Amino acid sequence: RLPAQVIVPPGQVEVVAAAVPAMVATVKVAYGDTVKKGQSLLRLQGGTLLELQRDHLNAIAQAQLATENRRRDEVLFADGIIAQSRLSATLAGERQAVALAAEKQRAMQLAGMAGSAKEVTGIAELRAPFDGVVLEANVQPGQRVDAMTPLLKLGRLAPLWLEIQAAPAQAAGIAAGDTVNIPGCTQAGRVTLVAPQMQAASQSLLIRAELRKPDGCIRPFQYVQAEIRPARKLDENTWRLPATALVRHQGQVWIFVEAAGGFRPVSVKLLDETSDTALLTADLAGDTRFAIKGASTLKASWLGLGGNQ
Repeated sequence: RLPAQVIVPPGQVEVVAAAVPAMVATVKVAYGDTVKKGQSLLRLQGGTLLELQRDHLNAIAQAQLATENRRRDEVLFADGIIAQSRLSATLAGERQAVALAAEKQRAMQLAGMAGSAKEVTGIAELRAPFDGVVLEANVQPGQRVDAMTPLLKLGRLAPLWLEIQAAPAQAAGIAAGDTVNIPGCTQAGRVTLVAPQMQAASQSLLIRAELRKPDGCIRPFQYVQAEIRPARKLDENTWRLPATALVRHQGQVWIFVEAAGGFRPVSVKLLDETSDTALLTADLAGDTRFAIKGASTLKASWLGLGGNQ
């Protein structure tokens, strides 16, 4: 098992920002809260929001007037009273007025207001764009913010990444596609990356795994223990044995392999060791049988200690 931290993938993080200068009137969520799509997150108010609503209402009025002018000129043209050029100019004016109204409506939506202004309130409700969790909330009620000031940071909770720290020897037998199990999670993850370079601060290698369906068993930024099971066989002459199979003598690591009439000691190179298992290299046949219990007794017999037990 290796230490790991739960990370929200960058592609699943979205920043909620103020589109225009405003004052934060109400903050309805806090760090760590789970939110649903469309849920109100905070409320802004200010003079710029008033102007947006006013401009939208004016643009709607101009578009309605342009539509009435177009209908009137169509009747006049059909009666032969006005020329084609007059009708064409009226049609162009209507298209421009409709486009301007759509532009003002979009500006309101970007600022967090309803799709169509019915009255001038100067208030905007910013809502969650998806189901997720609040990763950052650094804004307070009463705070004045400028345009494009980040207010909240939201993240989707599926899939999630695990950033696992491993020593080079531990990462030697790990590759993309290996299974990753987390205590308490029913669904296993998969290794997606074994970084080719060391991390300067920790002098460890980064192993990234993805859990596509965490189902609430882990949370963003949580520290967990990740158990990696290689999907491929170990390299030739590389073995993974229980830690109980190892003994140490004169600065070397030894194991005992089955031989005629008992067991014989073999010096090995230790690549990695945990409380349960050890990864080592030894030039042995594939059908070699190992002593995984009683290694201390075999060591004593080998060194001539403790009689002939």
